[in-house]
Amino acid sequence: MKLLALFVVAPVVGLLPACTDLSETPASSIAPENFFKNADEVQGGLASVYSQLRFAHQGGGFGDPGYWALSEVTSDEMVIPWRGGDWQDNGRWVELHTQTWTANSPAGLTFINDSWVTPYRGITRANVVLAALDNVTVPNEAVISAELRTLRALFYYELMDMFGGVPIVTTSEIKPRARNTRREVFDFIEKELNETRLVLPDHWPTEQNGRMTKGAADAILASIYINAGVFAAANPSATAYNSCLGVTVAGGVTACAAAIAAADRILTSPEYVLGSDWKAQFRYDNDFNKENILVAKFINDPTLGFHIIQASLHYNQFSTSPWNGYSIVADAFNQFDPNDIRRTVFLRGPQNQIETGAPVTERAPSTTRLSFTDTIGNLKDAHENEGIRFLKWPPDPGHVQEGNGNDWAYFRLGEMYLIKAEALNEITPGSGPALVLINQLRQRVFTTPNPLLTVNRDAILRERLFEFIVEGKRRMDLIRHGKFTAPWQFKPVTTDAHFILFSIPQTQLDANPLLVQNPGYN
Repeated sequence: MKLLALFVVAPVVGLLPACTDLSETPASSIAPENFFKNADEVQGGLASVYSQLRFAHQGGGFGDPGYWALSEVTSDEMVIPWRGGDWQDNGRWVELHTQTWTANSPAGLTFINDSWVTPYRGITRANVVLAALDNVTVPNEAVISAELRTLRALFYYELMDMFGGVPIVTTSEIKPRARNTRREVFDFIEKELNETRLVLPDHWPTEQNGRMTKGAADAILASIYINAGVFAAANPSATAYNSCLGVTVAGGVTACAAAIAAADRILTSPEYVLGSDWKAQFRYDNDFNKENILVAKFINDPTLGFHIIQASLHYNQFSTSPWNGYSIVADAFNQFDPNDIRRTVFLRGPQNQIETGAPVTERAPSTTRLSFTDTIGNLKDAHENEGIRFLKWPPDPGHVQEGNGNDWAYFRLGEMYLIKAEALNEITPGSGPALVLINQLRQRVFTTPNPLLTVNRDAILRERLFEFIVEGKRRMDLIRHGKFTAPWQFKPVTTDAHFILFSIPQTQLDANPLLVQNPGYN
């Protein structure tokens, strides 16, 4: 049974403002000055902010997309076809994968809007608790403040990635606000994390596992720095690599140098260890895994559990009636070496029930043995067995209904190896030290050694595909490498450059007259 720390269950979630209509006046009953009166109430408020990490990851937990799904389904590695009447959803999933959404389309009004609302809900809650700290004395107040600011910075990281410039809000006052530029959001995140990392602990006691640490702040910093050619650029390229080398950040150094420094602080820390078992990072008992740096906490509970396991498996493969949706694009699967352990997370060919190992058939009345195919013939008319599936996070033997106890990593140690390698390769193309870092990751996933002999941008992008497939990294990686709008298997044409940002949801434009739509969506 996983530990259920205070920050996993938020007793005051329902009492904190969740609306992102910036013209709304918050009710006096939830104002910071008259709600938070003691340490327990502050801890409860902190818990409500942490709870948004789960929702940012997997939406409501029942197939609705959060940041993770928008990062995957819009890319060349994951697709959700229609299967009869299943997964049609007014065409929203196909819109995402084929990059045809608008501010008013089904995906724009629902999935994309939800992915605006969820981070801002977390930001609002963080601001309320930060304001409350001015009126109450609690133990460890400086650390709690640093946690809240780091969480807020993470939510802004997601918004900056998805939407570009967004309003920066640091008070509990709710009113219409104009958009800040994307560079201003970048600078805000950078400043916040450089300050909070000095206050956050290296680690927490066992019962507080999962709270923000120095390593978590450094991981977010390393990511914004390697992506600085996109995040800090006025007009990032849709067709060429967006290098961290041409961007200057705090301290007057290049973003590449800053990415290396942030990654090194983690790579040299005794808190994190590269294990010999690559799969251990994803299991139900991964809550103390030394490779996971920043996680969303889940427990084997119907409402607080990890549900992504449900999303890909066939209806008959698990006792909780999975949803038979998310599939791997064959072109992505075919890039994996057959001897790469990371390839074993895919389900292809004849299938069994995951818990019992017994062969399974397609849905009744069919008696045909279930066998997943590589290909999907038609996105809008796929059979229930079409498409390769994934099982990167094995089910929790103690799952309760659909709720599994696997923690989900926003950042893990392997990414720090690859961020440093990419930055080194930008500074010195073909870098020997970069090649060493990549091969350190590869040596544990091949039973027969298979090191890379050379390194370049394309090799790094491929390695990130192998290491992080279905972990919510692909959209960001493709944008940085200038390949997000390029054609792929189910998107046969080059899409317009404006799709590297999502549309500002029409509901948010209607609620806040100071917001301006992203170019290309008007």
